[in-house]
Amino acid sequence: MAIKILHLSDIHMGSGFSHGKVNPETGINTRLEDFVKTLSICIDRAINEPVDVVLFGGDAFPDATPAPYIHEAFASQFRRLADAKIPTILLVGNHDQHSQGSGGASLSIYRTLVVPGFIVGDSITTHRISTSNGDIQVITLPWLNHSTLLTRPETEGLSLGEVSQLLLERLQPVLEGEMRRLDPTIPTVLLGHLMADRANLGAERFLAVGKGFTIPVSFLIRPELDYVALGHVHKHQNLNPANTPPIIYPGSIDRVDFSEEKEDKGYVMVNVAKGKVAWEFNPLPVRTFLTITVDVSESETPESQILDAIAKLEISDAVVRLTYKLRSEQLELISNATLDQALKAAHTYTIRPELVSQLARPRLPELGLGNTLAPLEALTAYLDNREDLREIASDMLEAAQELLETI
Repeated sequence: MAIKILHLSDIHMGSGFSHGKVNPETGINTRLEDFVKTLSICIDRAINEPVDVVLFGGDAFPDATPAPYIHEAFASQFRRLADAKIPTILLVGNHDQHSQGSGGASLSIYRTLVVPGFIVGDSITTHRISTSNGDIQVITLPWLNHSTLLTRPETEGLSLGEVSQLLLERLQPVLEGEMRRLDPTIPTVLLGHLMADRANLGAERFLAVGKGFTIPVSFLIRPELDYVALGHVHKHQNLNPANTPPIIYPGSIDRVDFSEEKEDKGYVMVNVAKGKVAWEFNPLPVRTFLTITVDVSESETPESQILDAIAKLEISDAVVRLTYKLRSEQLELISNATLDQALKAAHTYTIRPELVSQLARPRLPELGLGNTLAPLEALTAYLDNREDLREIASDMLEAAQELLETI
């Protein structure tokens, strides 16, 4: 008899507030409401199916110390699984840990309160879970920092690459030990929050910069494993198309920023028996992110060209960013009030002009009150003058936005 699993990951509850607005009826940022709605769809599916186990692959919040109301929004959804008596493993991801990497601070309350049926996966160990369709064993592999398996004297004087290699050498026998202790007669899943070497990265290439290390997929392709449930990378993908076993990132359940604009978001349903597995990605209805880029530097009617570009797209309730390139002498031909009117159907929007100049450092036109540049505007002005950074300018701005949200 197959055991049914719902596998989701990277909720990041409380992120992306800059892309939302305060709901006047609730006083809550609309992006938090979006994330709660998306998570509730996953929980609804788990309860209505019902599934035997829910596996959460880590990164519940943007950091280890979310505000109480954000913690409550997360807990109120997962509490429904406890009420439905569905066993749940909450794996500790890199964003769930303090910057020093000590423990899963944001998820530890579930262990402290001894929530029935809930397991906090903050160590490399194997959990045996009994369900109405039989037992299953789940190896938890939380996000590993160098301090997890190594001591300071061991790493002193080593480069980051050398430390990562040493960490892999320590990890391999630990995983091997867990494999040898498995019951070979029941299905086995490895639940890991990690960066695998075949992963096609999304926003996490910035969110996890300078942290952790890459684990070879060969560590995970093991005959003992029937399914590998991963978290950390926000783009859904299967790292082992041969499905021996499937090595699945479900991706994040909602868009964190514009780097995920074109990615489908969702969760994975799994049916697993010993030696047999079937899985399916289930897309979620998430808010649209839309980038509009227009070059009007050669246009005699730049405002009309921008308005035409906006009119061609469905912007209703979307998070929109409009970028247009123009010459300094065209500034007076474009009315910010007119652009605001054209974009009013969007959920939220940002307008970013980029001056095309062969002379001095570009200067942004003032879009708000006062004469000082906000950090993102200053960075934009700098990037506009760096042709060598043009290809990654958009990604750098998104990364800067994420950093500002944590301050």
